[in-house]
Amino acid sequence: MKKINFSLLTVFLSSLCLSIISYAQQDSLNEFCISPEEYKLFNLVNDYRKTVNLPGIPLSKSLSKVAKTHIADLIQNKPDTNTCSFHSWSNKGNWQACCFTKESKDKLCMQTKPKELTGYPGKGYEIVYWESREASAERAIGQWKETLAARSVLTNFKEWENYNWGALGVGIEGGFAIIWFGEETDPEKETPVCGGESIVNQPIVVQDIGPQIVSESTGRFYLIIGNYSTMNGAKAVASKYVKEGFTKTKIISKDDKFRISLNDYASKELAVQAKKELPTRYKDAWIMPHLEPNETSLK
Repeated sequence: MKKINFSLLTVFLSSLCLSIISYAQQDSLNEFCISPEEYKLFNLVNDYRKTVNLPGIPLSKSLSKVAKTHIADLIQNKPDTNTCSFHSWSNKGNWQACCFTKESKDKLCMQTKPKELTGYPGKGYEIVYWESREASAERAIGQWKETLAARSVLTNFKEWENYNWGALGVGIEGGFAIIWFGEETDPEKETPVCGGESIVNQPIVVQDIGPQIVSESTGRFYLIIGNYSTMNGAKAVASKYVKEGFTKTKIISKDDKFRISLNDYASKELAVQAKKELPTRYKDAWIMPHLEPNETSLK
């Protein structure tokens, strides 16, 4: 009797299974689309990032699929029981089940879901919103903006400041609104909006339009990050901040000095709040009201 090489057979079957899974994942994405309300949520996230001088994040078809799949699991199978949070997954799908607790140190339960469910090549990070009525994009983003943990992910603040988001997925159904972030670019090139057009998933590039020069009194409050003795020196540094996403960078020409402003605000309170939300690498910024020459800066 001819002997069977079980090692080779195992490798072949494993490869076959991976091929079948990959095909199934791709097939499930072919007819996938996001709703207009989900597309609205995507835009609201990027609109909020613009207010804190951060670049937009490209829409991700794969991560949106993960978001909508998780919502379906939460609604139908309710894995969030006892100590398990909304980041948990049931054992009733083609993914690894897990109970995600607030004390959980193993984050792979969440982070590996994009690879388990789609062809997305990297880890994923999730924010969940829930309410007892039908969730809306505006109420979800409003709640996230008021919650430090969610706001930190949205704005790359504190422990998230070294993450460069390259993909954003969205999902809304029932009382849930979920968004997923990833650093890698989604290999899926377009995300269709149900009943509408397809959105090309491409990086959102910040154009270098150059800093505005302000020399007249404005009464606004400026977040100052540097002080230079020449205009050319200030322009060179200010252009760097524009490329980093601070599209409202200005050069304040006052008292024979040239100060670089990352952004400006109508009130001291708004400027103070904005300063608190700056990444730590900009912690040396200070607030200056652009009024008369004898006015002092606000530390």
